[in-house]
Amino acid sequence: MSPPALLAYQEVDMGFDFDQAIPNVVVVDPQFDCYKPLAASARLGKLNLHFRSSGAEAIKLARRLRVDAWLVAPDLDDVSGADFVELLRSRLGQSRLAFVESAEIGSSKWKTTSREATEAGAHATLPAPITFSDLEQLLGRPAEERALLLSDPSPAARAFVTLPVGVSAAVVAIAVLMLS
Repeated sequence: MSPPALLAYQEVDMGFDFDQAIPNVVVVDPQFDCYKPLAASARLGKLNLHFRSSGAEAIKLARRLRVDAWLVAPDLDDVSGADFVELLRSRLGQSRLAFVESAEIGSSKWKTTSREATEAGAHATLPAPITFSDLEQLLGRPAEERALLLSDPSPAARAFVTLPVGVSAAVVAIAVLMLS
């Protein structure tokens, strides 16, 4: 790769981040039924969805993955949701966090979970089932904004999309020439 091409790639890479367009969402809940609408959105490519039933497994995942949103149940396989959030606090960074409660809004269980969520530092308590709209509100980033990121017509964005393919083809061509 010639130095100008490398420089152009670095400038574009710093100025345009496709990873921001598709959020990584980690669901920490032993019961996955209330996330069917989110799973459908994940199949459509709107988000990357990761399920874990225990806090320990979720923490392991957080070491390997940039997480945009955490959806946490009040009771996990190994710890309470509030205890998990305490463990997670140092890894949260810019991530958004919500407790998910399946009880009726306004019920004593809902109020208890909402209070625990607030005390633990969660950004919201969401009612099950969780929809993509709920997630957008939690992230504060509507789908239209992400679509604009992906469809950015600027030369910088196009270069970011096309340059790695062109560079890869050039590397393959050079390797073939060296072998023959």
